[in-house]
Amino acid sequence: HELSDYWTTCLSPDYFCCFIFSFSSCCRLRQVQSLLCEGGTATPDGILCSLGIDSRYNEGCTELAKYLFYGLYGRNQLNLEHVLEEFPEEMLDDVILLIKAECVHLYCNPMNYSYLLPYVSHWRNLHLYCMTEAEYEDEEAAEEFKISSFVTMVQDCYRIGVPNSSQGHIQRFDMFMVEKWPLIQAFALEGIGGGSFFTLKYKLMDMSEKLWQVYNRLDPVSLDTVFTEDLVNFEKQWSGFFSSMDLESHLSILELSEAQAGETFRTYYSHGLISSNITDKSKSQQPFVLFGKHSSSEDMESYSFNFPSESHQVRSTGPRGSTARHMILQCVAPKGPLSCSRTYFFGSTHTPYLGEIYSAAVQGVLSGIKCYSCTTSATKAKDVAENTFLLALDSMNLSQYRSSLRSKCEFNIQAVNKEGRIIPLTDEDSRYVIKTASMTVHDIPDLQWDGGDLGSVVFSESFLESSINIQQKGTLSSFVYPLCKNTFLCTSLITYSVFLQQKEDSTCLGSALTVADAAYVFSSSQLSTHEEGKIIFFSEGLLFIHSQYGSITLSKDHISNIKFYDPVIFIVTVHQWPNAEAA
Repeated sequence: HELSDYWTTCLSPDYFCCFIFSFSSCCRLRQVQSLLCEGGTATPDGILCSLGIDSRYNEGCTELAKYLFYGLYGRNQLNLEHVLEEFPEEMLDDVILLIKAECVHLYCNPMNYSYLLPYVSHWRNLHLYCMTEAEYEDEEAAEEFKISSFVTMVQDCYRIGVPNSSQGHIQRFDMFMVEKWPLIQAFALEGIGGGSFFTLKYKLMDMSEKLWQVYNRLDPVSLDTVFTEDLVNFEKQWSGFFSSMDLESHLSILELSEAQAGETFRTYYSHGLISSNITDKSKSQQPFVLFGKHSSSEDMESYSFNFPSESHQVRSTGPRGSTARHMILQCVAPKGPLSCSRTYFFGSTHTPYLGEIYSAAVQGVLSGIKCYSCTTSATKAKDVAENTFLLALDSMNLSQYRSSLRSKCEFNIQAVNKEGRIIPLTDEDSRYVIKTASMTVHDIPDLQWDGGDLGSVVFSESFLESSINIQQKGTLSSFVYPLCKNTFLCTSLITYSVFLQQKEDSTCLGSALTVADAAYVFSSSQLSTHEEGKIIFFSEGLLFIHSQYGSITLSKDHISNIKFYDPVIFIVTVHQWPNAEAA
């Protein structure tokens, strides 16, 4: 019974939530403490974090508190409305932290103690300074206790680090500005303080940039934010894109411009940049939508999302000024690591050649990601991805174009930090971020009809990779093999889509027996999901019309039987075609 009660307690939601808080906060504390283990004169003895009025609302300190006490401070406060009703925000900000390599000193008051406890309860070597509620009622005694606690915290230090600036709001470090903090000024008080100016006794160091590197690392907390907030918002942009495309009729889609098609992605990106306050000007990705042959490598290189094209339309961006056969598009999160590229097609059904090249590129990217997840070698992943691309061409009877397309194929993997900035894979911090793998086949020649270049196709996927190296020791040598796993973040986004330009000519199916009725189509294959569209019965077969995939005809010559079930369910059994499974 005691064991049963123990597990009942451990598995209760409140206990589990507390455990997650403690585990994640401990992980984040270790990351900060790792900065204090580097040694040398450039490494401080501790990092000071003071909130509220005591640090003149220093943004760098607030950012560190948001990192360690996620959800308790900052814009994403969890269920704190009732907290602020119980006592003012100044009470919640009444916190002083001094983080050392092997211990942590924490001052708080009896009012905010219970809210901090889930985060700090498992911190190693925690020195807690907190009065009882009765003692705290004496304001003068409470202030003296805070100052004396601060003096005790720093007494064994010589160099003290300060998170002077927050990301996106860089300020020049000036130790005399820190000297103006009320907490630092109180240090000089005789009797209860240190009796001298703080900056004369201690050397202050700015730790902002090193802390930013820690903040940008992916951990359980930030990963949860990616899944529950960033990814949800990212997928909404794609839903908005498809909704806007569905509003276009078969004729008006010909007049569609690149600027109109990409408005959803562009607005999402530009508005996000305005609110992000990102000052880093290093290389980043950008959204785009390009039609037909206007998707050449030169066009992609010179493209700027600030100046989308109104003149390039579907009707005139194909070979020799004809209708475009496809478009390439990319959506990028403005202040996050998510990015996704796709190639979609224009027409009434599947687009051969270009569609098959795109399919080979998709296979190449997925195999490259799998290889990188197990080897962490971008070079090996590139070789595997390009080889998979070529093998896929062979399997689709495009071997004759292999040599021409090989030089056009480009695969790469990029590491993207939490602010959406690309960092080198050789960088130590690249191990802790989401990555994007992409394959672009540039300037595809029209080798079938000699119509010049068709443009480019592109596919990219954001992914997470993780591995655990297992060392198996033998008598003569040891062998290390990884247990690796990768997670695709954009699998819910449609990989292949066709936007109709004209209605399907269905005379090959004979005369229509029914009008178009809404229908769901299911396949016996476990690799496909149900799709919604319209179905029409003809005297010689069936026609299924889908808003993205186009029109699919099924001749009665391929149908073994049709079973109808009351009221509207029917099962179609299809003959097995060569090299294909029966549907």
